[in-house]
Amino acid sequence: MSAIDNITKRFGEMDGHLREVLTGASIAFVLRILGAAAAFVLNVIIGRLLGAEGAGLYFLALSIALIGSILAQLGLANTLLRFISAGAAKNDWGQIKGVFSQSIKLSAAASLAIAILIVATAPWSAEYIFGKPALTAPLRYMSLAVITFSMMTLLAESLKGLKKIGRSMLVSGVIYPVVALVLIWPLAALGGPAGASMAYVIGTGVAALIGALWWHQEVRDHGPAQPIPASDLTKSARPLLVMNLIERGIIPLAPLFLVGVWSSAEDAGIYGAAARLALLASFFLAAVNTAIAPKFAELYTKGDMAILAHVARRFALGITFATSPLFLVLFFAGDWVMSLFGPDFTRGGSTLAILAVGQLIATMFGSSAFLLMMSGHEKDIRTSSLIAVAVLALLLVTLVPLYGLIGAAISAAAAYSILFIWSAFMVGKRLHINLFSFAIWKAPKQ
Repeated sequence: MSAIDNITKRFGEMDGHLREVLTGASIAFVLRILGAAAAFVLNVIIGRLLGAEGAGLYFLALSIALIGSILAQLGLANTLLRFISAGAAKNDWGQIKGVFSQSIKLSAAASLAIAILIVATAPWSAEYIFGKPALTAPLRYMSLAVITFSMMTLLAESLKGLKKIGRSMLVSGVIYPVVALVLIWPLAALGGPAGASMAYVIGTGVAALIGALWWHQEVRDHGPAQPIPASDLTKSARPLLVMNLIERGIIPLAPLFLVGVWSSAEDAGIYGAAARLALLASFFLAAVNTAIAPKFAELYTKGDMAILAHVARRFALGITFATSPLFLVLFFAGDWVMSLFGPDFTRGGSTLAILAVGQLIATMFGSSAFLLMMSGHEKDIRTSSLIAVAVLALLLVTLVPLYGLIGAAISAAAAYSILFIWSAFMVGKRLHINLFSFAIWKAPKQ
């Protein structure tokens, strides 16, 4: 075969992989729009029904439950995605079913234990940590979300590993806000923040049940599960637990906790609303990563590093450009956007603008974390997470007492930036892939 034929073949392979990812990303994007719209409307309704103070209690309870869920998942969500994607590439259904079964059992046990702990300590934490006794009832109801959210997440990642992108997105981002929207009016009217908490629990529970049904449909016609030693899973999952706890728990939620402790429930409500709005800046990243993560695992497993680099670069730049218009709206029209939650939230415009900057930087380099995860470099993610959380802790204790909401936003934005820029640096060091032309490392010659 001539050199020209070789090059033509390689570009054909690249285009095929790009088309596959684009197809999955397009499905994810459409569903992400639906889910984001439903979640946005849900949060606006909560803000208007409960006011800033009631919303603050709801967001604090939700944050504690989400931290509990991240711990209960034991880092297994990304491990499931990696192992199931690799098993699917080899058509190894014994591995797929074995990894899934073992992961669900481990996480279910941990979820139950953490939910019981939250229920038992709710009065004490509400009174002595947050100084808000009214937080007790929402926290007790929301404790059930540790179980429902954990199962929903693991099922969504498992479906994603089989490249069932549509079903994965429905489970993780569409079903629960739609169900919660249906229930929020009667439950919040009857029970206030506690009723809103129950709407969230029911929504995530329904999503988990539908996800379990779809998973059963995918695997029922294949052979038995191959037993997987728990040590094989935890070896990969331990570093990812640290990463998930920091990226999805401590960085987004610790500022909210400290605002809740050192300030009022109203300020906590404003910060919680702004933080959830800022996540819209990573909208495109979340949609693309849903489709691209299994492709990263497949290409790395097959040793197609040139194609892996090509796909990663294309989508890193594409996501950045696609995100820019939304970022501009959040940055320059923050006061107006926050006013949609109600007049009490308008003063959170500057907080939203700062958080949006952090999310934009996270979006620019966000696929780097998945490149490291899917290629087995989980320890590098753990290192970048630990660096980011150290910076976060230093900034929080320095800035939040002085500047309140603004200090919390600066701390979170800085931590996100460090986390993902460092991850991109490690992608260059480990995989020799420069995601942007201004990267400081050299890509290998192909």
